[in-house]
Amino acid sequence: MFKRILQVLMTGLLLVTPVAVATSATQQGVQAATATSAPQVDASAAIAIDPQSGQVLYEKNADQVLPIASMTKMITAYIVLDQIKQGKLKWEQTTKPDAAIYKLSQDKELTNVPLQADKAYSVRELYQAMLIASANDAAMMLANLVAGSQKNFVDLMRQKVSQWGIKDAKLYSVSGLNNQYLTGETYPGSAADAENEMSASEVAIVAQHLLKTFPEVLETTKQTAFTFGPKTIDETKMATWNLMLPGQNNAPKDYVVDGLKTGTTDKAGDCFTGTATKDGQRILTVVMHANGSDKGRRFIETNKVMQYVFDNWQQTQLVKKGATIKPFATADVKYGRTKTVALETPQAIAMWVPKGTQVANVDWDYQVVQGGQKRQLTAPVKKAAVIGKVTPKIAGVTNRYLGTTPQYTVQTKTADPKANVFVLIGTGVREFFTNLF
Repeated sequence: MFKRILQVLMTGLLLVTPVAVATSATQQGVQAATATSAPQVDASAAIAIDPQSGQVLYEKNADQVLPIASMTKMITAYIVLDQIKQGKLKWEQTTKPDAAIYKLSQDKELTNVPLQADKAYSVRELYQAMLIASANDAAMMLANLVAGSQKNFVDLMRQKVSQWGIKDAKLYSVSGLNNQYLTGETYPGSAADAENEMSASEVAIVAQHLLKTFPEVLETTKQTAFTFGPKTIDETKMATWNLMLPGQNNAPKDYVVDGLKTGTTDKAGDCFTGTATKDGQRILTVVMHANGSDKGRRFIETNKVMQYVFDNWQQTQLVKKGATIKPFATADVKYGRTKTVALETPQAIAMWVPKGTQVANVDWDYQVVQGGQKRQLTAPVKKAAVIGKVTPKIAGVTNRYLGTTPQYTVQTKTADPKANVFVLIGTGVREFFTNLF
């Protein structure tokens, strides 16, 4: 009999194996109000997202693969910034143009900065020229410096977007130029008129990663002008192509645009990836092949999307940092002294919802990390032990996210050590007799 009791005790004291079971529950939160009609955007494709969570707030043909032109340079910028972060590249490091890049730089019909064949240029000035003035030759010089060749850098670009879950990208150049302008520098096996292509959703994912990993990029993209090669034979005053920045022709009055990247080719038309803030809330938009006769058409169509989002949506906090999500307030602790522990979320949980919402129920998708569906843990339990992940869902509000759907941590707020040996023996005896009958 005593041997049997010990077996029960030993079995019960084993740690629970982590599982992955999805459940759902509800809590007081917000209920969606009906937003006004979405704008009629005169472009081939468009999308608006929350750059933090990836929540989609507007979309039109967002998954259609189209030419992206110089919006490509956001991928190039990400890789350059990552190289600097890793210490493999330095801002003051210099490089000279090769023969092909020098020849390209003399073509005034393309977006370039003036280069001298035998002069070295710093990473910083090439990076600024690439992002502010969209200089193709600057992007190509950075690519050669990082990877040794245009082909090798394109391979890095392909690897990076694949890591981000982008499947439809067609990447052939580091700048976004069509192959017909890259004599002797085209990607092996690509068509004579090949051009980089992605969907609006995929371009938004690129911009999202750039903003989240390197938010300092906005310190460059918000600049309206800069001087390339100051006090040298190359000195050239250059202006931004982003006419939605403050003080520019298409600058909005109701919110502030501080990035990111334009793009233009015959195939791509006028494109723009933009990011803007209002009342401390940031959105990210992509407009591809804007139509119309106005020279600022890509900014006119972008304004329609941005204004719609800011007028009709707002980011609402559902749970405060360190607060309890009511359906997941506690967890049982087997063989613990207190037998329960309080739960909390270590981060605030927010979601974009239509303005004018009413208080109602939030549905929570719960992914179990530890403790089973009933959230039963086994002592000892440490404070801040992660036991689950949650994702909010609200009826009538889009649940489409780009990239990975956000999951917020549920963890223990308190600890619970093992009960003393006499309590454990008593518990084991009760379990034994309960099992008998």
